[in-house]
Amino acid sequence: MLYFKTIVLTLPLSYWPRLPTRNCMTYINVPSVSSDLLVAERDILTRVAAGGSLGDVLRDIILMVEKPSNGEMLASILFTSEDGKHLLEGAAPSLPPAYNAAIHGIPVGQGIGSCGTAAFTASPVIVSDIANDPLWADFRDLAIGHGLRACWSMPILAADGRVLGTFANYYREPKEPTERDLEVIGMVTRTTAIAIEKHRNELARERAEEQRLLLLRELNHRVKNVFALVDSMLNMSARSARTPEEFSEAVRGRFRALSRAHELIQPGLSLTEIADPTDVPLCQVIEDILAPYVQDDGGRIVVAGPEDVQISPRAVTGIALILHELATNAAKYGALSRPEGRLLVSWCISNVLELQWSEEGGPEVNVPSGMGFGSRLTKRTVEGQFYGTIDYDWRPDGLRVVIRLPADRIR
Repeated sequence: MLYFKTIVLTLPLSYWPRLPTRNCMTYINVPSVSSDLLVAERDILTRVAAGGSLGDVLRDIILMVEKPSNGEMLASILFTSEDGKHLLEGAAPSLPPAYNAAIHGIPVGQGIGSCGTAAFTASPVIVSDIANDPLWADFRDLAIGHGLRACWSMPILAADGRVLGTFANYYREPKEPTERDLEVIGMVTRTTAIAIEKHRNELARERAEEQRLLLLRELNHRVKNVFALVDSMLNMSARSARTPEEFSEAVRGRFRALSRAHELIQPGLSLTEIADPTDVPLCQVIEDILAPYVQDDGGRIVVAGPEDVQISPRAVTGIALILHELATNAAKYGALSRPEGRLLVSWCISNVLELQWSEEGGPEVNVPSGMGFGSRLTKRTVEGQFYGTIDYDWRPDGLRVVIRLPADRIR
């Protein structure tokens, strides 16, 4: 005789406040939580409050829960990935490591064992006999191969109803839960939800603080660069102007071009604020960034490459920021800081956009001992936003920079 049973439970809010009551299949009257469970819950909450890595906290919770069963119960906590589509190992100290590795990253979905289904439905899933339950069709051999015959999985829900993960009880023999088992499960899911939410809130605060500091440093960096560029442009204009009127006009023209270049590197890029943003030619972006440094005699700055290379509005800010940093450094320390300096910017494209920045005729090149904030910001943009590469070649006659960006990241 085949022996299997799947029970999908949704408990009343008075007992299990974190679980919704929709789609109720079985309604169980559960007595008030016993004093020993309250003590256990207090101990777990104390551990959560003490802090530490999420893995250590979840491991301690499981060991506290498993201890009274004398090895009969093997517990597991999985938590959802950031996109909510997969379950990741949180803690399962008593389950075989090979089993934990095999289920790490399983999808959230109907019919994906007990845990994948519980996370998908946001409802408890009780599988009393893995060997004969259809929910375990794809994982039956894996579980039985590690001596696991029953699995009760409960969703761990945040205060707003989001699924944070699952708490699962495994057994080596077919088994159905008792009222006492349900009490324990209810307590563990509540406290585990608190631990996971606490951890994620801390991560969110850390990321917000990192972003705030990055923005402050970037603002400070840009303000300093503006003053350095103003000085460079005044000197550049004074060298080429023959009268005060010519000097005034040259300065105003360069400042207007500098203002246009700064518009391109703002997060609220005007090109993306129009109702129907369109792609922008790469050559236009390069020319706008370099316009403040162009002199009337021409030939100092050469831009060469296919004119049909287009950049999506979302990519313009990042590419403009990269070019702006290179141009600023060239004006402060490189080829654009000398009248005889020359700059060539060229590009070609296939599956990868290759952009070459070549300087010559500037001051003697000194290889920097480390990366300044501007260089780190450039590297972060190239690698983090575009998944590309940037290489510097400090030659005696000038700097060469080669930037390679996957074409699908700029379109």
